[in-house]
Amino acid sequence: MGEFPKWKHELPSFPFAVINTPLTSLTEYYREHLRRDVRDSRLQPPDYWVTIRGFLISATQTYSAICILLADKRPKPLMLQAAILCRSLLETLGNLLVLTQAPKSRMRVLVREGYKNHALTYRRLASRYGKIPKWKEYLDVYEKGLRLGAAQIHLSRAWARNPTLIPDRWPTPGVAIYGDKRRNLPPLLRGNRRRFFKEFYDFHYGRQSEQAHQRASAVGVALLVENPEEQWNPGGGESNIVSTAMLFLTCILSEIEILGKFRPHPKLREVWTYLQQLDDEAKDVWKLRYRRLLKTSVYA
Repeated sequence: MGEFPKWKHELPSFPFAVINTPLTSLTEYYREHLRRDVRDSRLQPPDYWVTIRGFLISATQTYSAICILLADKRPKPLMLQAAILCRSLLETLGNLLVLTQAPKSRMRVLVREGYKNHALTYRRLASRYGKIPKWKEYLDVYEKGLRLGAAQIHLSRAWARNPTLIPDRWPTPGVAIYGDKRRNLPPLLRGNRRRFFKEFYDFHYGRQSEQAHQRASAVGVALLVENPEEQWNPGGGESNIVSTAMLFLTCILSEIEILGKFRPHPKLREVWTYLQQLDDEAKDVWKLRYRRLLKTSVYA
């Protein structure tokens, strides 16, 4: 067997603060402007835009968690767990793209599937613990919440009584791109957004899923964290995960700026400039989708 490559002792250069500072500012800016514009009725319908704002808040929290897991002050960087969260960030971007391609019909799918999952959980809990006194208050509150939720999303009485009848199922990233022949479902993403998201999916999702499901790739990353002296390029893995998370979050912010017809924000262009200097994948993504969108302000 041949010798392994020699260990690189020079840590990679990664300008984290230079990119993180404007990126964090942008998340706060759009989170607040979405809240104000929904309140002032500029963005309609409100439920749809509250959901988009929820995606942004979720993505921001996920990104923050990735940074915490890889912070220098930790005894060891938790690369595996950060990579798994990076997959979640990619799914947030995919969900935003799917929802905004057909807002009215996709909102119905999203909320009805959400109701179904909560209702079935209630059924299981009530069946198993419903006769135990200490569970009564919790289950009563849960049931009341389901009734209010069913009314809010205008769910039919039949589906509210029997949530197993609800056919809606939110697509996985693979179904969004390729469809589902078994259910006679075509791809939910079309045109440029499908080509763009497929690039991310093909490059990242398989490896990220392997790590999330704790298969061979997960074992490899965990062992490298446990034995950092075996890393060929120490610090390279952490930098790759953070830069990828930054790219996913920047894509989400770009979609929101165009979709909400917000005034072009210079910090968003600044972040794209930094990312393209750092990462060739960012250059590809910029050319494929955002160079046109952020220049013309026409959503597609």
